[in-house]
Amino acid sequence: MENLHEIISISDTTCLEQLRMDRNCFGRLCMLLRDVGGLKPTRNVQINEQVAIFLHILGHHTKNQIVKQSYKRSGYTISKHFNSVLNSLLKLYPILLANPDPISEDSTNETWKWFKGCLGALDETYIPVQVSATDKARYRNRKGDIAVNVLAVCDLNMRFVYALTGWEGSAVDSRVLRDAITRENGLRIPNDCGYTNGNGFLTPYRGVRYHHHEWNNCNVAPQNYIEFFNKTHSKACNCIERSFGLLKMRFAVLRSNTFYPIKVQNRIIMGCCLVHNFIRMEMTVDPLEALVDEIDDPSDDPDIAYIEQVAPSQQWNNWRDGLARSMYQQWTGSAMSSSSSRGQSAPSREGPVKGHRSWTKREEAILASALKELVARGWKCDNGFRTGYQGHLEQAMDQAFPGTDIRAEPHINSRLIVWKKNYGSINTMLSRSGFAWNDTSKTVDVSSDQVWDNFVKTDSNARTMRHKSWPLYKDWCEIFGKDRATGEDAEGFADIAAGLHANGNGKQQVGTMDEVPIFHHTEEDGAESIDVSHINSSVGAGKSDKSRKRKSSDDCLEGFMDIMKTFCTQTDSRLGAIANRIGFEHDASKCRKTIYESLGRITKLTVDDKLFVSKRLIEDTKNMDLFFSLSDEDASSMVSMIVEGRY
Repeated sequence: MENLHEIISISDTTCLEQLRMDRNCFGRLCMLLRDVGGLKPTRNVQINEQVAIFLHILGHHTKNQIVKQSYKRSGYTISKHFNSVLNSLLKLYPILLANPDPISEDSTNETWKWFKGCLGALDETYIPVQVSATDKARYRNRKGDIAVNVLAVCDLNMRFVYALTGWEGSAVDSRVLRDAITRENGLRIPNDCGYTNGNGFLTPYRGVRYHHHEWNNCNVAPQNYIEFFNKTHSKACNCIERSFGLLKMRFAVLRSNTFYPIKVQNRIIMGCCLVHNFIRMEMTVDPLEALVDEIDDPSDDPDIAYIEQVAPSQQWNNWRDGLARSMYQQWTGSAMSSSSSRGQSAPSREGPVKGHRSWTKREEAILASALKELVARGWKCDNGFRTGYQGHLEQAMDQAFPGTDIRAEPHINSRLIVWKKNYGSINTMLSRSGFAWNDTSKTVDVSSDQVWDNFVKTDSNARTMRHKSWPLYKDWCEIFGKDRATGEDAEGFADIAAGLHANGNGKQQVGTMDEVPIFHHTEEDGAESIDVSHINSSVGAGKSDKSRKRKSSDDCLEGFMDIMKTFCTQTDSRLGAIANRIGFEHDASKCRKTIYESLGRITKLTVDDKLFVSKRLIEDTKNMDLFFSLSDEDASSMVSMIVEGRY
């Protein structure tokens, strides 16, 4: 309690450094968790201490062994209350998630005024996690880190509107976005929002400089409407980049992997987003915002049509071109010729057409056999195959087909890409309800057309896969096993809340019997002795009958457990009462010693006034607690009332 008092009762600076929010914001969060989240105090740990422990771990990524020393609690207690606060916090998502307002027609914001009706910015980021060795391949991202792919949407004020976490790091961004759009409680984007002519997403032009550093490192202004659109788009999307930067800067637990179960790690990420939003809402000035470098509500109306898939649209591309031209005209102040073409002012984004090679069934069988041999010889690693494996595959094809034109690049590599993509689609199908593998025909059976249509919305690669035979699927399982992201742990806020409700309002076990300390008591320690006479009598006379022996042993164990339960309950109650009294007296004694010093900060008080007020406060601990909980201005008013006899 001494450590807690120093954090939340001395100054806002200390509270900010330790808990990432000022004292007023901390108090409001505690009230919200108690009144709405259902967080309850225990006999020995009050709500403010529970929340402080939780925020301390998030803000500094402090290990359990360190926190239990700081707060003088057991590791079990720290773990228990951390999970309790996390579950209560996640229940507050309807309150803490931001409800975005579309950009108005008369907006004067230099960054956003071009995008009328825009609801916010969307992007994805990687958060490092700790997983088992068998799952590392799925969680390894393109940078080689073990992480989860987190998709989030934020508004102009850098408050999160939506978040989806749990997808493995190997999952591509488009796949995560499709899942967010199509899941039952996923990202809801009205089809009649600001960008109605397409899919609701406004993307930049590819093949043209986009990021801020590409513009800041040169003095050349945008040369055409495509470059100007990309530069403006980049400035607008900067808010989501800064939101991610602020989130990771605020909570150290997101900057390195933790040793919680993966489901808890995912929920910690979601909890950090909610605390971030609460701080942005309650604190007038966010002190960390200035440190983030500049990289330079959806309606509930059931009649509104929502986007259910992410796919390119020519109509959408035409609308974007029109918007880009209009923006460039306003920026340059001169009308562009309607005959100007995009190819004259920007590099073509169409690459050369690659040759296509048809593979025979025997060629595919030889390639699959060669891959399985490499797996058996240990060439498989957690992020694919070891360097040089394509050379071995090329040699195997040459031996089976002398004079063949099959080469590692592009033939074998492109074939492996297609195989891995098809394997991933089939594997995802079979993990969902309504799909089954037919080992006779080597096909995937589907229960209904509706099930298939819903799946195709989440995986565009599966559009042409129905009714096809896949004779190499079992080989693919051996070759690509556990290399493919499944998204089985992906959760949004609504999914988490539903899971907490199904598990009994978020109650969960946070320890095992091995983690519970065992106390040995004797009569010399002042504990009551245990009467075990009836236990001895229950096993007195031995019987030859095995059933009688087993029954006697069970009765003995049951009786012993009843006694130990009663003993532990009584002992825990007594120790708790003693701990409460010791803790209370210690805190009261410390406060008494600091009263006179605290009164010294209040001007216009004589020595007699200070002594009089100190005496009044020491006599009544409730008034003393109230005095230390007030701000300097309110405490000064309280002292004036005591001196004047009005209190």
